[in-house]
Amino acid sequence: MISKKSVMGILGVATAAVVGIGGLTMYSNAAMAVTSYIVDRGEIVQTLEINGNVEAEDAQACYAAIDGRIAKIYVKEGDAVKKGDLLVSFDTEKIDDMITLANYSAAVDLESYNSAMQADSRVAGLNAEAKRNLKVLDTQISDYQAAIAQLESDIAYKKAELVDHGAALQISLIEWSDKPDSEEYEELQKQIATNTAELQSNYELIEMQKELNDLSLHLAACQEYKAEMTSQKASTVTATMTQADKDKLEAVKAANEFESGMKIAELEAAKEGIRAEYDGVVSAVNVTEDAYVAKGTQLMTIDSTETVLVRLNVNKYDIVNMHSEQPASIAIKGKEYSGKVERISHMTGKNEIGVDVDIKLDDPDEDIILGLEAKAKINTAQADNVMRIPLDALVSDETGDYVFVSKDKKAVKKYVETGMRNDDMIEVISGISEGDCVIWNDTQELTDGANVKVD
Repeated sequence: MISKKSVMGILGVATAAVVGIGGLTMYSNAAMAVTSYIVDRGEIVQTLEINGNVEAEDAQACYAAIDGRIAKIYVKEGDAVKKGDLLVSFDTEKIDDMITLANYSAAVDLESYNSAMQADSRVAGLNAEAKRNLKVLDTQISDYQAAIAQLESDIAYKKAELVDHGAALQISLIEWSDKPDSEEYEELQKQIATNTAELQSNYELIEMQKELNDLSLHLAACQEYKAEMTSQKASTVTATMTQADKDKLEAVKAANEFESGMKIAELEAAKEGIRAEYDGVVSAVNVTEDAYVAKGTQLMTIDSTETVLVRLNVNKYDIVNMHSEQPASIAIKGKEYSGKVERISHMTGKNEIGVDVDIKLDDPDEDIILGLEAKAKINTAQADNVMRIPLDALVSDETGDYVFVSKDKKAVKKYVETGMRNDDMIEVISGISEGDCVIWNDTQELTDGANVKVD
């Protein structure tokens, strides 16, 4: 027979066991704290972040519209300029002379035309033209010869002046030869060396010689033309000007007037110098002050800061999601700008595996520095009014994607079909419903049926 004490002992052990088991059960069923999100509808925007370089979309290449001398250059490479700023000025005195000659040439052309048209016959017209041109050429030749003679005299005088000055210095040097260590003797030697150099490279002599060469060329051209007119005058025969001749002469007149007008307009414009067509930065200066330049010489380049691009090189995986007009935000020097995709190249670069993409800034300002690196964030895709959850809530296994939904304070595992995603959110196409409470824990793994405490 079991005593009452033994029975009580057995009951005590049993009770302890139950309590122990109960305690274990309570511990294992403790609710896990979880983060939650109520499934809703909204937008999901995919973005691409990529670095690029700031570049000007437009550039102004400044060319010399005339043959002339550069008087002054007002900017250096890297300078910021405003629209209308003066960049380069020319020697206006020379331009005025060229305008006078152009007007004179236009007047000669017009006179020739009028003479030809007034003539009743081809011979009379040619003969009158030759006479008039010879008269003009005689005046021109006389003027050129007088100018050449004057210049030759000026050159000879200038050379003599330098020679005389050198001779005087040599005499003074002889007078001081008994004191070769004196400051006066050294100074005279320096002046003699300077004088010798001046005889070879005096700026005024060089300029006068250049002008003399130009005048000699003009004189030769006039003399050659005079010989042509003399021959024409002697060889004309009587003939009536045909309508075709008159039409041709009319066309020549129009062409000469157009050419003269264009030339004079170019010269008048050149007197005003070259100005910036828009706000920008001087990216290249190709000439120096006092240099003589030919018409068409590129003087400098201005890169626009009014139309600014950020040029990116996008890889083959991201380029498929890009198209024109996509909005973008661009960070330059810590400042944010808005823009749009303006151009996507249809080929990869020769030395690159990506595709060039240009983003045009909507409103560039004076803080922009061309050539800097910029960070662009481009919205490559967008889905509106879709069912969505945080990307943190999504879990995957060999079966597929799934989430946990809170139901009656327990975690319920549900497989889902997903769509578009970005760094934060993902679209859910099916598997859960709007209004469901999806849950997750960043540090512990949830299991189906686990007790949860929704935060």
